[in-house]
Amino acid sequence: MDRATLQTLLLALAGALVLLAVVAAFVSAASRRRLRGELAASRAEVGELSRRVHALDEAVAAARAVPAAPAAGRPEREYVITRVGGDEVAATTTTTTASPVAPAPLSAGQFASVAVGESLVRLLSLGYGVRRALSAENRNRIAFEVRREVKRSRKERRREVKQARRHLRTARLDQDAA
Repeated sequence: MDRATLQTLLLALAGALVLLAVVAAFVSAASRRRLRGELAASRAEVGELSRRVHALDEAVAAARAVPAAPAAGRPEREYVITRVGGDEVAATTTTTTASPVAPAPLSAGQFASVAVGESLVRLLSLGYGVRRALSAENRNRIAFEVRREVKRSRKERRREVKQARRHLRTARLDQDAA
């Protein structure tokens, strides 16, 4: 290759790299905008759900503050919210005694179990994956692939050296002939 061709090739490569960098910047900017939009939508949904839960909490507190007198011959009923959402409230009726039963507070151990549960599951699944990846079968398979790739690259290198020697030999013969 002569010097001008090499310079042209390098300029084309530099241009391609600049173009690639610009495309990567545009893609990452678009991705950031999309993520910001999703974050804003998620925050709006959380705010709406928080407002609805607060309204339901106030309704439940108001209902508990003013106990309705049971009708004659009918047992008192308590409505338990089974889902949040929509104008309709799905409720299950249960017959209760004179005083409603308050839920038992969570102990510290129960709270820690709930708070750490998902992280623990992820950690255990990661450990399982690492253990599986480092199994003897996978290590042997990886070693085989590495050996095969090393052999392939050696053959390729030998081929390139032979081509370079042929090229030099023909260049010397052309130079001697001139």
